[in-house]
Amino acid sequence: MQSSPRLVAIANARGKWRQWAVYPLLLLVAGVWGGSFVASRLVLAPETRETALTPTLLAAVRFALAAVLFTPILLRQHRRVRPLRVADIPAFLVVGFFGVSLYFWLQYAGIQLTNAGLAAILVVGTIPLATTIVAAVALGEPLDGRRVAALALGSAGVAVVAGQRGLQVSLQSGFLLGALCLIANAFCFAIYSTLVRGLRDRYQPLTVTAGMTIAGAALLLLWSGLTDDWAAVLALSPRQWLAIAYLAVVCSVVAYILYNFALTRLQAGKVAAWMYLEPPIAVFAGAAVLGEVVSAQTVLGGLVILLALILLQRA
Repeated sequence: MQSSPRLVAIANARGKWRQWAVYPLLLLVAGVWGGSFVASRLVLAPETRETALTPTLLAAVRFALAAVLFTPILLRQHRRVRPLRVADIPAFLVVGFFGVSLYFWLQYAGIQLTNAGLAAILVVGTIPLATTIVAAVALGEPLDGRRVAALALGSAGVAVVAGQRGLQVSLQSGFLLGALCLIANAFCFAIYSTLVRGLRDRYQPLTVTAGMTIAGAALLLLWSGLTDDWAAVLALSPRQWLAIAYLAVVCSVVAYILYNFALTRLQAGKVAAWMYLEPPIAVFAGAAVLGEVVSAQTVLGGLVILLALILLQRA
């Protein structure tokens, strides 16, 4: 029995409406993750006399709280969707290390030594470039002329942003080290993106996100327990606790669930493109909340990186 043209038209209209309804959610996710750089800076390098946590300690607190929320989700997925295999636990630990533990340690070290807006530009702008390089090396994906040109242009933009304070000043202030941590952070994400493919072939995205969050939190707690003084957590101000709650609940749980939902409605490339809104959101939020100064070199380097991403997307 064939469907009538009217029913087909109604079904198509509903499908388009469902797609359009996802876009406000993606805008919300981009705004939430853009704001995460500012929230992190409030805890890592407060301008007032508030307590400053180390990158390891902030990451451990954030993902310990997120893991508490993700544990019932993972158990539900285990019972109702697909049981987790014991043989996959090492894979979750490896993915959790690169996608959570090392990734956020590098990002927080970079945010602490630079600022929120610049960190967002380097992290979000460098990840597609780093992913292209890692995919070419690890997976043998070809690098044609347009991709090579995009990588060269993007590298120039990164150099403009990272080297804006001058070599000597950057070395003395730790600014250059922070920028290098953020670039390494992007490559860490690229390695994670390569390693996670096997788990995504066997489990749903929500299961993978919950599993890697819990694994990464466990590794961070072990790491931080050996290197940090957890008494500093008790000295945090109410504003800083709000920032941590925002990072743990809104950024690590709610935004990831919305992002995974968007992936079920739109193509991955269209969903990922919305995340390029994070840097301008972080730049404006950093200026408004933290009083960060947006330099001409930051804007110029960010525009060059954006042009490289457009060229890479077309390639």
